[in-house]
Amino acid sequence: MKSNLIPAAIIVATVALAALLAPALANAAPASDEATVQAAVVRTSDLNLSSDEGMTTLKARIDGAVGRVCGTATGTISLNERLAINTCRAKARTAALAAIRSHSDQVLAQR
Repeated sequence: MKSNLIPAAIIVATVALAALLAPALANAAPASDEATVQAAVVRTSDLNLSSDEGMTTLKARIDGAVGRVCGTATGTISLNERLAINTCRAKARTAALAAIRSHSDQVLAQR
């Protein structure tokens, strides 16, 4: 059912926005003053988001997109970089899940 689908653009926008709003990776940022925004597409068209399985799959896809956009806080990195990555990941995931809840509420209100 299309009414149960969350437009991928909403999730992409929230993940990209969270990545932009997170404190810049000061030590890893480009030399220019321009912000670099990365986005990842989260495909939802094949999921039944009214099922537990569909939601579990969506959350796993969001986690993957967050990792691609924000990176991972592993390896030899500075404390500031680790904090920035973890902040980006938390904000991106929270924003994407909020978009899911908002869309679900809209779908329920239309019924």
